[in-house]
Amino acid sequence: WHACAGGMVQMPPARSRVYYFPQGHAEHANGGGGSAAAELAAAVGPRPLPALVLCCVAGVRFLADPETDEVFAKIRLVPVGPGEAGFREPEGLGGDPAEARDKLASFAKTLTQSDANNGGGFSVPRYCAETIFPKLDYRADPPVQTVLAKDVHGEVWKFRHIYRGTPRRHLLTTGWSTFVNQKKLVAGDSIVFLRTEHGELCVGIRRAKRVTCGGMERTRRTR
Repeated sequence: WHACAGGMVQMPPARSRVYYFPQGHAEHANGGGGSAAAELAAAVGPRPLPALVLCCVAGVRFLADPETDEVFAKIRLVPVGPGEAGFREPEGLGGDPAEARDKLASFAKTLTQSDANNGGGFSVPRYCAETIFPKLDYRADPPVQTVLAKDVHGEVWKFRHIYRGTPRRHLLTTGWSTFVNQKKLVAGDSIVFLRTEHGELCVGIRRAKRVTCGGMERTRRTR
């Protein structure tokens, strides 16, 4: 999940303390306020809408959109009572999520027009092929293997990984065009390959952000 979300995304661990901004949440949830802000104001009654609320993170669910594979999270917050505001959890509780992520080998590549061409293949960077993928037998002519990668929904994708060409390079051929079509990938999207601590290969997607300008859709990468 974190590999697909990107290095700039940090999620608070359970039982940590965070500030909840009601008005900001209402604006994001409804594109500028509207009914979400009205419902929030109705919930607090005649009292002024608080600028921020100290909360405890009761739980975090890491999810992915079934249509786009875009990852997102649901965070359950519980307001901290006045008598608990000064309470602090013991340091190191639950471990450091960032430290755990560093132990996993992952690689991301922004797709070129050639990569996203559903009739072609995917050019695999050498680091990814040699560090993330299963070991290739270079004694074969040509070196080739079948690579199995699981996506965020648990579906397994089969690719043909071959080392060929002049100069030689790593390619995903058979299976790649099916993956591009099924996931509706375009140039500017990013593909993420991850090898878990148990050696399992996983594949994920980071979508390029589409923005509309003058009635035309353009692609802009998000960080």
